[in-house]
Amino acid sequence: MDTSAGAAARLHRLEVEIDQEQALQFGAAAIGFIGAVLSLTVSSAFVLLPALAIAALGQYLVQGWCPPLALLARLGLRSSAEIDSERYALAASLGETREPRFSATAGAEAD
Repeated sequence: MDTSAGAAARLHRLEVEIDQEQALQFGAAAIGFIGAVLSLTVSSAFVLLPALAIAALGQYLVQGWCPPLALLARLGLRSSAEIDSERYALAASLGETREPRFSATAGAEAD
């Protein structure tokens, strides 16, 4: 496999890679939903789960960091900035003069 094909394949993998922010949002939504269902069916004490999920998202919004991000980093997820940095470096190594395409939905919205 030549290097340009390898770099192009890596660019494709970067386009579909899930970043920490996406995982944080998905996790908060899942914990919020599960906590709401459990608080209605099992015990009202489970209402704390959605409250904690919302608090984590709020802290991330205000400070740019929250405790679950450390866990996500340990699991190997990277921030969107780290992924974008690698994406731009690979695009530059391929000699592309335009910005790399970030995702199928981003390209559709730009048109």
